[in-house]
Amino acid sequence: MDTPERTEKERDAFVIMLVDDQAMVAEAVRRILLSQPDFEFHYCSEGAKALDTAIELQPLVILQDLVMPDGDGISLLKAYRKHPVLRNTPVVVLSVQEDPAVKKQAFEAGAHDYMVKLPDPIEFVARVRHHAEGCLADRQLAEAMRALRESQQQTIERNIELEKINEQKNRLLGMAAHDLRNPIGVVLNFSEFLMTETFDVLGPEHQRMVTHIKNVSEFMLKLVEDLLDVTTIEAGQLRLNIEAVDLGDLIRRNLSLNEIFAAKKNISLELVSCPDLPPLPIDAGKINQVLNNLVGNAVKYSFPDTLVQVSVERSASDVTVSVSDQGKGIPEKELHKLFKPFGRTNVTATAGERSTGLGLAIVRKIVEGHGGQIGVRSQLGTGSTFRFSLPVPS
Repeated sequence: MDTPERTEKERDAFVIMLVDDQAMVAEAVRRILLSQPDFEFHYCSEGAKALDTAIELQPLVILQDLVMPDGDGISLLKAYRKHPVLRNTPVVVLSVQEDPAVKKQAFEAGAHDYMVKLPDPIEFVARVRHHAEGCLADRQLAEAMRALRESQQQTIERNIELEKINEQKNRLLGMAAHDLRNPIGVVLNFSEFLMTETFDVLGPEHQRMVTHIKNVSEFMLKLVEDLLDVTTIEAGQLRLNIEAVDLGDLIRRNLSLNEIFAAKKNISLELVSCPDLPPLPIDAGKINQVLNNLVGNAVKYSFPDTLVQVSVERSASDVTVSVSDQGKGIPEKELHKLFKPFGRTNVTATAGERSTGLGLAIVRKIVEGHGGQIGVRSQLGTGSTFRFSLPVPS
């Protein structure tokens, strides 16, 4: 244990402690170790004080005599091994006895090494340094593991706190979105009523205002609905109504409905290929939501008078649906943003269409909820292809 009086240099030294009642032996050991500048030598002449002194110093090596007037070295060895601070500290026995039975007893009590005093200085220093470096490495590893466990515990606690905050965020967003949906729906209905019933009697300026109100309220309602979807999914409440569905028929009906939207930009929707598929266990409404998003995005980011192609491929384990456009493409460095909530790229829709930035995040969660995967390939100036897979039951 470092005391306040010890300097930084002293704290970095290899603390070596000798327990021996003979001052001559202590002086001889001190002189041998004096040749090592990184060794800090401490001497305890009383066996009764050895344990307390070792606990205070926490040496890297204890040099222990076996025969002392006020206690025997074997008992001290056992005491070291029982104390948590000294349990793993190397103890090198220095004894005048060369009896194998005594050596056996010392090792059974917990000694790391045994030398008949006094050994050759070169050998003595080498052995002491070997044990000191090993002990230091063990302590550094133990400290690193302690710090790692502490860091892991702090990370766990932070993650638990972040999960709580995220749950609160989702709950608040869900409540806000739910409360906003009805009034925005009312504004949208009123604007549609004005456009249907009174548009002809309004002046040009008022017509533009009503049209703007309708467009903005449509976008706001879509944003609110996406927020509700995201908060529900992130709260782990994605509920799938699984039933056997003809995926090919679902895709054809989806493209038919999206043709009206695509026709505004004179974009053609084409089902390039679709093999015969067995009924798939999917949530038809959720997969239709995926198709609406991918096909809708393909139209948004495609140039007028181009083609959006949908293809279906089947393997032994899954079915893959691809949606390809002839739009602007997406920079490779921005692809990682696509499937995150509010993950926007610098690519803009070709006719100024708006995006909530939530659609692809919802799509990813729905696909993964079905046990599938989603990905994208894109090339600037050429277009993008979004693919999602759905597992085929064995």
